[in-house]
Amino acid sequence: IIKINKQSLQEIWDYVKRPNICLIGVPESDWENGIKLENTLQDIIQENFPNLVRQANIQIQEIQRTSQKYSSRRANPRHIIVRFTKVEMKEKMLRAAREKGRVTHKEKPIRLPADLSAETLQARREWGPIFNILKEKNFQPRISYPAKLSFVSEREIRSFSKKQMQREFVITRPALQEVLKGVLNMERKNRYWQPQKHI
Repeated sequence: IIKINKQSLQEIWDYVKRPNICLIGVPESDWENGIKLENTLQDIIQENFPNLVRQANIQIQEIQRTSQKYSSRRANPRHIIVRFTKVEMKEKMLRAAREKGRVTHKEKPIRLPADLSAETLQARREWGPIFNILKEKNFQPRISYPAKLSFVSEREIRSFSKKQMQREFVITRPALQEVLKGVLNMERKNRYWQPQKHI
């Protein structure tokens, strides 16, 4: 029951955050406010996605920094969370960022991921090793919302929301199994490894 409740809470939290996008690496200052942040977002869009400005009516419901206290001694600036009035705007912006490859603010690189729950972010990170190998071998992998891995196999797009489903599919495809054997073996070892108790 606890596991089901956690899963439900994660899904609710992801749904609440669905119109949100996160801006990572944008410098901050002591005198910053909502209007200043909105202008910063407009500058980023103009600098990186001028076509988006012409095509879409960009409506922001809320924009703010994450809640940790700002200190000029911090190595990294706090993230900016932008909540759009429509999910479609967030999706258009993420698509444009993927197509551009390198997003900048005043010519310095920044990142634009979706704003997701901690559990979903962890699930996305766990796809990382498999994603990297599939990308290297030209399987055109993609991690879609919220944490689903898709890739092309035998000219068809295959999608998996859970690793167990993906493992069961790979076992039926010897060529794919060969490509991913290093990652699958490593996961198997981690799953069965137990720390020894000291007496």
